[in-house]
Amino acid sequence: MKDQKKPNLGKTKIKVIDKNYDWGVYVWKKSNGKWFTDGQGNVLNIPAMKGDIAKIAELKSAAAHYGEPDGEAIFFAGLNRISDEEYAEQQERMRQGLIPNLNDLGAVHAAQQTIKRYGAQD
Repeated sequence: MKDQKKPNLGKTKIKVIDKNYDWGVYVWKKSNGKWFTDGQGNVLNIPAMKGDIAKIAELKSAAAHYGEPDGEAIFFAGLNRISDEEYAEQQERMRQGLIPNLNDLGAVHAAQQTIKRYGAQD
């Protein structure tokens, strides 16, 4: 079996960890290997269940409409869209030293383990 390289999410410091979630987002990757964006860092994507052929077709149709018919849909398990307001809220939570997104089960679990080991900060 070939060792396949995991796709990166732009120039972020996010490490993609295999999750066995069936939900996530499909992102359009252009034929040149780059993500299809609007020029402001927003990637063409659609929330879907893994293997949802109808959603993949919808994403492909949108990519073709915007001039990028060649490419492929790449699935990122466990990721979801957030609004600009949610993003700002997560940034504020992070500045306060809180877990930015309470739906990040890995971060919540790590915080619980830290509290068990070292106790809660008062």
